[in-house]
Amino acid sequence: MSQRLIYGLKLCLLSVSLVLLPLQTSYANTAKPEGFDQLPFKIQSRWDGAVLDLDWEDLIPDGYRADAILDQYDPEKIAQLTDDDPLMLEIMAKLEKAYQTAPVVLTLNSQPVRLGGYVVPLEITPDGVTEFLLVPFFGACVHVPPPPSNQIIYVKTEIPLLEKQLEDAVWVSGRLSVTGENTALAQAGYTLYAEHIVPVE
Repeated sequence: MSQRLIYGLKLCLLSVSLVLLPLQTSYANTAKPEGFDQLPFKIQSRWDGAVLDLDWEDLIPDGYRADAILDQYDPEKIAQLTDDDPLMLEIMAKLEKAYQTAPVVLTLNSQPVRLGGYVVPLEITPDGVTEFLLVPFFGACVHVPPPPSNQIIYVKTEIPLLEKQLEDAVWVSGRLSVTGENTALAQAGYTLYAEHIVPVE
């Protein structure tokens, strides 16, 4: 084999290795977190290489409905009840309990996630908000009754949110815990230790 051919083969191999090296490095940097394989497939599909880019429905176990207890009653009869009717009070008490004890997706524990939502402040310091509830729609827990607890996330952050950020939707990224938090405003089914908070644009 001629020296020229050998030299050409070496150059070819070097070029291939230079192409593959970034791919290998990229793969290493996007290794899936521990417990990823235990997640439901629909949640695995949310993986973007760094975090699970979740929707609020991903926080609800398959097949669960917080209002399932209403199936026990005749909807036409419920529609005719007044707010102070004993049966209506019974139904509302059952609904409230179901909302406060809504189950979580246990396999999401300790997973890196990103979720968009609205801020309901809990702890306000001179520097800003350091603890808040993240909820799927504006006014939840304040102007309207709280949603099910698996639709409320208690967020702790070392990067205070400014007051002007409280009315806008935000993306929150961090490590999710399935340990809930009972706050003055609502029962949260999850806790999120925020690492990044940015406005939704």
